[in-house]
Parts: sequence; structure tokens; C-alpha cells
Amino acid sequence: MKNQYVHELESGQIVAEKFILSKKIMKEKKDGGTYCMLEFADRSGSIEGIAWDSMSEDIKKVSVGDFVFVTGNVNEYNERLQIVVNSICQVPENEIEPVDFLPQTDEDIDKVMAEIFDCKAKVVNPYLKKLLEVFFENDDFVKNFRVAPAAKRAHHAYLGGLAVHTRNTLRLMDGLHPVYPFLNFDLLITSAILHDIGKIHEYSYKTKIDLSTRGKMLGHIVISYEMVAAEIEKIPQFPEDLRLKLLHMIVSHHGEFEWGSPKLPAFPEALILHFIDNLDSKIEMMMNELKKNRGTQREWSDYHPFLEREIYLREEKW
Repeated sequence: MKNQYVHELESGQIVAEKFILSKKIMKEKKDGGTYCMLEFADRSGSIEGIAWDSMSEDIKKVSVGDFVFVTGNVNEYNERLQIVVNSICQVPENEIEPVDFLPQTDEDIDKVMAEIFDCKAKVVNPYLKKLLEVFFENDDFVKNFRVAPAAKRAHHAYLGGLAVHTRNTLRLMDGLHPVYPFLNFDLLITSAILHDIGKIHEYSYKTKIDLSTRGKMLGHIVISYEMVAAEIEKIPQFPEDLRLKLLHMIVSHHGEFEWGSPKLPAFPEALILHFIDNLDSKIEMMMNELKKNRGTQREWSDYHPFLEREIYLREEKW
């Protein structure tokens, strides 16, 4: 087990610990030398690091995603903690305790899954009901679904993240009944539960959360489509229009071509799935920035690459 976790580090501490190297950017100094901006992570969070040109040979030997052993000093720069690195070297994965590095949901995963099962039970359409049963009566599928992350870094990037994100989309959809009673809620519930199931294969998460080879080659949209389409084929007389609508919702749920969506949402239920999926993912990212910066007295976060903006950090209670 680790002795030092990111969230425990304070300015003035000496660090001698294992981390995941999550960022490595070489930069040039104005006087002609080089330095490297780094980021180190464990299950508790991440912290910036800096290595000066005297470290250049050691830095060349490590890559983003490696487990590394770092020595250095914690100081404060621009109102944020950082590790000034004295030494860094790669650590073999067989010397790592996965529990030290794999973040997991703070929620009771049994309660999250129970809520998903309750929503699943509301589906009346016999074909959609059968399709959901095919997946959720499969013990291996449920085992993987309840532990899978929803992302590597962007949102719900922790064990149980897929289940939490799925539960959140279902909760958001539940509030739409009085506003849009004309919607097909059987289709909405089914798509909310199944739209991201490919993530159980998109990521590997034995020692760290990373993209699997299948994830890199295909991505979760294609994998989800394949999984659902294959099971639909096994259900006799599954209506063609219903099949097309559900599969369209899966391939269009990112909503924009530039966000990796093969198709744009073409009917109301598909558009709603996209907006709700997008809402939950972006709120999660904003909340992560607020949590990460609490206690720093900062007013604005760093530029967020996924949200493409800085986040206002003040949380005054009115």
C-alpha cells in the first residue's frame, strides 16, 4: 500500500512515492534550456509536477500511463501544489497494488444498480423488456456493468462510473414525463440503460483505467451498437422500426459529428438522450473541477480541455 496519497500532500513535504504519470509536456526555457511539466495521479486525485533540465535523461525513460516512483519536494506555485521532481523511474506493474490507483465511486453501488433495475422494470413494451432482460439476467454482464468506468479521464472516470452515469440519465429522463408526455418512455429508458454498455469492453481497469485494444480500434459507440444489434437479432419478430430507432439512438447520442457521433439525432427521443447524456457528463466534469480546487482560494480553474473553458470556482452560500 502507498504511504502518500495525492490528497494528503501539503506544501513543504518531501515525497518518495509511486504514482501514475498522467501528463508529460516538454517545454523550452527562455534562456535556452528545457523543463518538463508533469502530472501525477493516484486514486485520490492528481497533482502537477515539474522537472528541470537536469532531469531530462530520466524523463525520456518514462511515458504517460507509466507507474513511476518519484522523489521530490511539494511546494505551491500559482496557488496550486506541485511536486518539484528530484528523481523519477518506471515501476513494474507487478509491484503495484491496484487499489492504490483505481478511483471508485463514493456511492453504494448496490443501491445504484437497484435503482437501474427499478427503472428497467417500468418498461412495458415486450420487445424492449425482453432485450433488457437478455442483458441484465446475464451475471457476467451485470458484474462488468457495475464496476466499469464511464471514461478514462473525461467524466465518471472511476470504477462504478458507468452505472452512476446510467442511473443519472434515468433520473433526468424521469422528470420529463409532465413536460413531454408524448414521448416514448419505454424507448427512452431502454436507450438510457444500453447506450453506453460498450464501455465495459472499451476500457481495461485491472491496474489503471485505460483504453483496451478494442476500445482504441472501435470505441464504445460502435461496441454498444454491435452488442445491442446482436441481441435484437435473437428476439423473434422484433419490430424493424423499433430496432432502427434504438440503434439510431445509440449511434447518435454524442450529438455532433465532431464529438464522434456517426449520425445526428433524428427524432425527439434521440435528441433528448443526447442532451441528457451531455448534461450529466459536463456537470460531472464541472463538479470535479470544483472539488479539485476546494481550499485553494482560486477564483478560476485552469483551462479545461474537454469543456473548452475555465470554470468559475467560487461557491458562496447565499
